Amino acid sequence: MIIYKYNDYRRFLADYYNEKKKTSRAFSYRSFAAKADIKSPVFLKEVINGNRNLTPQTIEKFIVALGLENRESIFFRTLVRFNQAKTADEKQEFYAVLLSMNDFVQEHRLTADQYRYFETWYTPVIRELITLAPFDGDFSKIGAKVIPAISAVQVREAVKLLEKIGLLEKTDFGYVQTEQSITGGTDLMNLIRRKHNSSMIERAVHANTTISPEERYVSGITMGVSKSCYDSLVAEIQQFRERVKTIVSGDRGSDRVYQFNVQLFPLSESVSIREDKDA
Repeated sequence: MIIYKYNDYRRFLADYYNEKKKTSRAFSYRSFAAKADIKSPVFLKEVINGNRNLTPQTIEKFIVALGLENRESIFFRTLVRFNQAKTADEKQEFYAVLLSMNDFVQEHRLTADQYRYFETWYTPVIRELITLAPFDGDFSKIGAKVIPAISAVQVREAVKLLEKIGLLEKTDFGYVQTEQSITGGTDLMNLIRRKHNSSMIERAVHANTTISPEERYVSGITMGVSKSCYDSLVAEIQQFRERVKTIVSGDRGSDRVYQFNVQLFPLSESVSIREDKDA
């Protein structure tokens, strides 16, 4: 089994167990626990099912029982910490280590490139901007058009990545976008998108203070809502987002790149609602 192709250590353990059961009649949860020097005979099963987490001590015991080599053990430790991380920042830190291990990148090239696509806020901007006018080969001109401006080196690296993953294509007249898009609903993609969304929220703060009101629109409502009302608002926002995409798809005179953000997030914890006893 190749551990580097996994981004979920519980899935790796499940596949390991199933593979061992096929090849050895003597293998069981109990025998694994004995090899790992763990008292509970069903500890592996509980971990696979998500009922138990691994501690730094049990991670090392699992490494011994799994027979992982030096590099594999480093990957396994990092993978467990990535999956069990409590914050997005921690997940980003551990995922960066996973990406640095060549075999993981080779097995998950698209996922790695998706990560790099969203890693910098300006890469999606370059994808849009470089197609708005004929490109003369001067990356510094493109960088100067970005708000805030970025270097020619940053533009060149972004274009190189966009070509690599098939989101841009070079023609005799410059660059054009392909129909391909980066999508995904996995926990990993959600993590990557959260990072990108955070970067774009930072850009919104910058725009709110540096760009004139005639060129940007910012508004907000602070309101109290129920869970059912929240669900209705989310559905309405999703429908509105689709209408925005339709409008933009029909735009034939694009000359500037905009970021469209919609935020709906809590500013308080839930409070209990008192029932009127006289009602």
